[in-house]
Amino acid sequence: LLWEPWSNLSEVVRTGKPFKRQETEQGLEFFQELVSRLFPMSYPSAKAAADALGVGVAWKNLNVLDVGAGSGAWGIAFAESDPGTRVTSHDWPNILEVTKKFVERFDLSQKFSYLEGDINEVDFGEDCYDLVILGHICHTEGAARTQRLFSRAHRSLRRGGRLLIADMIPDDDRRNAVFPLLFAVNMLINSTEGNTFTMAEYREWLKDASFADVTTIDAPGPSPLIVASR
Repeated sequence: LLWEPWSNLSEVVRTGKPFKRQETEQGLEFFQELVSRLFPMSYPSAKAAADALGVGVAWKNLNVLDVGAGSGAWGIAFAESDPGTRVTSHDWPNILEVTKKFVERFDLSQKFSYLEGDINEVDFGEDCYDLVILGHICHTEGAARTQRLFSRAHRSLRRGGRLLIADMIPDDDRRNAVFPLLFAVNMLINSTEGNTFTMAEYREWLKDASFADVTTIDAPGPSPLIVASR
């Protein structure tokens, strides 16, 4: 699965064009299977985030937006942590069918609603949510669209709300964090915009989007989670 695109790395670097655009050429079944496989990676980090943020203890009755929800791991972890929390899961309609199956498996259907549509076009609303989650979304969107996502997330949050970001984050010099750097190459091969971004870039973009108090959470996974407050 990985060798064919990676064997064309030299051609990708020479032309600047991906071997295959995953977002348009892989098909619906590929992405449905992919998000299902990612659940075990995301769920422990999501549980750690909910615990670190005091969900169900100091922070209750949340209205959560899970952008590009995929398997629903992030929203599920938060819904499990607090009886009063409700989650809106966003994604393409075919992916939300996978989300619903995971939500049903955890017996949380009554706490979830669903928002279908293109991540770059759907309306997230204004002053609606206490928490917006971008769980491994930014690396697929590229720098410009990620910055727009931050602005849209800020608009959709209530005052005092938070944005939670999970992704592969290379060191600021892009020299030492091997896995996030290899992942960036994988995005180069397989997408037109995808990349990984440093903590310095995230902090700058979040500041530009009017977020404050940018902090991190240590969680299972390749990189710490980022939390920014409105």
